[in-house]
Amino acid sequence: MATIEKRGESYRIIVSNGYDINGKQIREKMTWTPEPGMTKRQIEKALNREATLFEERVRHQLTQNGNIRLVDFTEIFLEQYARPNLKKKTAFSYEQTMKVINQALGHIKLKDLKPGHIASFYANLQEEGMRNRCKAMPKVDFAAWMKERKTCKAELSRQTGVSIWCFSQLKNGRGIAQNCAEQICEKLDVPYNKLFIRQHDDTPLKPGTIHTYHRTLSAVLYRAVKWKYIERNPAERADLPSIAHRKAAYLDEPDARRLLELLQEEKILWRTVITFDLLSGLRRAEFLGLRWSDVDLDKQLLYIRQTWNYLPTEGCYADTPKTATSERPLRISRTAILLLLEYKQWQDAQRELLGDAWRDTDGRIFTTEEGKPLFPDTVTNWFTDFVKRTGLPKVTIHSLRHTYASLMIADGTPLVVVSHKLGHAQTSTTANIYAHVIAEAEAKADQTFDRFGDLIAPKGQSTPKQKKAAGI
Repeated sequence: MATIEKRGESYRIIVSNGYDINGKQIREKMTWTPEPGMTKRQIEKALNREATLFEERVRHQLTQNGNIRLVDFTEIFLEQYARPNLKKKTAFSYEQTMKVINQALGHIKLKDLKPGHIASFYANLQEEGMRNRCKAMPKVDFAAWMKERKTCKAELSRQTGVSIWCFSQLKNGRGIAQNCAEQICEKLDVPYNKLFIRQHDDTPLKPGTIHTYHRTLSAVLYRAVKWKYIERNPAERADLPSIAHRKAAYLDEPDARRLLELLQEEKILWRTVITFDLLSGLRRAEFLGLRWSDVDLDKQLLYIRQTWNYLPTEGCYADTPKTATSERPLRISRTAILLLLEYKQWQDAQRELLGDAWRDTDGRIFTTEEGKPLFPDTVTNWFTDFVKRTGLPKVTIHSLRHTYASLMIADGTPLVVVSHKLGHAQTSTTANIYAHVIAEAEAKADQTFDRFGDLIAPKGQSTPKQKKAAGI
């Protein structure tokens, strides 16, 4: 039962909450102050109600935990749930996203966090200058700079502890992360402003990005509710910007054909990687993780058994597929098989040419010319450059997966089949992502029965077909 002590104008309510590991009684406390002008009878009634509610909250172990700040609970969430249970890439994404969220909300106690706090944070994210992103752009021609120093990317990576990929970016005139640039300058003892220029991105965040923040925060607070830190998830009632008109970027059939035609002029490695992505609809991590042992060329089947990923904290690593449904056998077209056979001849010739210098270790399908697994972002960057120089519509490597799905839906493939091929856990996921494509396919399907219009339309009224024939 709660104990009540009067302390000046306020009252302290004390409730026993069991004993700690040393046998010491745990006593939960709260202070309640009556509103000005309350009568003695009103105070007594309100105080008893507060004591009862407080005792109930303590009984459900909500009070002490609810006093923890969001930033502190985030660490508990990462250590006790995200890192032990989720994919490395997912846990890393949670960690990075929550760093931004905690800059604004981390000081607030869980029990005090309201939907209004979260809505204000989302509104602030849409203002200019809210991107927490600053790139280091090369100030010099790094290819010439490396030649002058008589060094190479591998040697620079060894000296500085920065990945070879960063030096590839710099050699191609692209920016790298600020901390990597600072590390390079520190290790090489070169002034920052001699090699780099800071470039800030002040564009407002897109609504889709804000929804990503929301999903992360909701997941963290859901766990707080489940673990009895708080009673309700305040993120559930926060207002979000609309993404109703957002569509997945993809190529229509004419542009897809043009893409394939343009690829004929490229090296067989990149022609095969990009074409196979379009023909299979796999995620980037999935097709980069494929080994020849995962493909049955005779039966036209491939098996998604591993993925190939990159994290700044891990480097490149192989992992299991995203979900249970992602680990799936897939039938691929005869065209895709012929493409792989042609590519295999090239790869086998490379292996024979290099001999002991061939760097393959697990029979990977898509490798560099030396046999090493492709670095994931190398594929993304190559395709981005390819799109720019060929004048194709602005799409990304992931857009090829959307193109694969969209063409199937437009061709009348049942949604459950499309969902299986994409490795979605639920058909509803597929339906939500490709709602606009499905709507277009339905509109086209509605025209199927217009072929009977000349027999059914009321007399005296022309069908669209008859009007066209009459030149109306």
